[in-house]
This record gives sequence, structure tokens and C-alpha cells, in this order.
Amino acid sequence: MPGKPDEVELAGPERLIYFSDAVIAIAITLLALELPVPTEGVHGNSAVVHFLHEHLTEYAAFLISFTAVAMHWLFHQRLFRYAKGLTGGAILWNLLWLLMIVITPFATKLLTSEADAYQVQFTVYAASQALAGLFLWQAFATLRRSGLLRDNTPPSAITNTLSWIAAVIVTFAASIPLALVTHSASLCWTLLPAVRLALRFVRPQRP
Repeated sequence: MPGKPDEVELAGPERLIYFSDAVIAIAITLLALELPVPTEGVHGNSAVVHFLHEHLTEYAAFLISFTAVAMHWLFHQRLFRYAKGLTGGAILWNLLWLLMIVITPFATKLLTSEADAYQVQFTVYAASQALAGLFLWQAFATLRRSGLLRDNTPPSAITNTLSWIAAVIVTFAASIPLALVTHSASLCWTLLPAVRLALRFVRPQRP
């Protein structure tokens, strides 16, 4: 009687990686589609320049979100390239990570909308980025606990990537309470490299 196929054979990582790449591409495309463009009533160079200047906030938000999504993709490919199989838990955490990625275009549009609810708008955006980092961390931690990393996995590459993910979680999460007292809480995000450096000095990152 044939033995039961192991989980590595049943769930290879390639399909999950390709699917994740596709979702990332769609999310970035949706970000670009939300960029404001001059309407029919805008004529002439000066009018177009004025229009673009009026929407600098939206363009800046796009660049921030593009950078954030690109970072998440880099983290994902740097970690999952060493996976030799998947577990149901890793797949679930990866899907939750993708949920936060596809929410990013909505959160970006909400952040720059005229809803006049800054704390709520900011919290939705910052929380989605912090949760994306947390879910990706958990997905990889599940793989590591299950022994589904390749034998040639370099510890330094893993530690370096996880320190960046931890910095994303801490930086975006810490900015949420700041939004309760200042409308400049987004400046906290520029401290991401410094937070990452500080976390590496605190202790080695291992999920």
C-alpha cells in the first residue's frame, strides 16, 4: 500500500510565489490608476502645472505606497526563495499578507481623500502596512518552524530581511498613536532605516 505523500510534495512554493507576484503587480497597477489627471476643463501649460501642484499630496502618497508595496515584495521574494515546501498555516498567513497588499490602493485613496477624519484615515493606512509586515513575518516563521527551508539557506540573508520587516512593523505601528496628537505623524516613516538599525542592535531577529 503506497505511503501518504508528504506535505512538501503536495504543496510546492512556486505557485504561491507566482500568485503573490501577480497580486503585487495588480496592486501597483491599481495605485497608478488612482492618480489624478487633468480633466477636460484644464487647458494650457500653466493650468496643467497648477493642477499637478494641487494634487501633490496624491502623488506623494502614490510614491509612498509604491515604495511600501515594492518593499513587501522584496521581503517576500528574499524569504520564500528558500522555501522547499508549504504548510496550510504558511499559505493562510501569506493570503492575509496579500489581503493587506490589495487593501493598500484603497488605504492610499482614503488617506488622501477629503473625508476630514485624519486619525481614522491615517490609522487605516498605517495599520495595513504594519499588519502586512506582521503577516509576512508569521508566514515565514511557520515555514521555519516546520523545517521547510532549504539546507543552503544563508542565516545572514534571513536575519537581514527579517530586521527590515520588524522595522516596518514597529515604524508604522508607532506612527498610529502619533497621529492622535499631530498631523505630521507620517514623518515617522522616514525613520524606518534608523529603526531597522536599532532593532539589529537590540537582538538578532528570529521568528
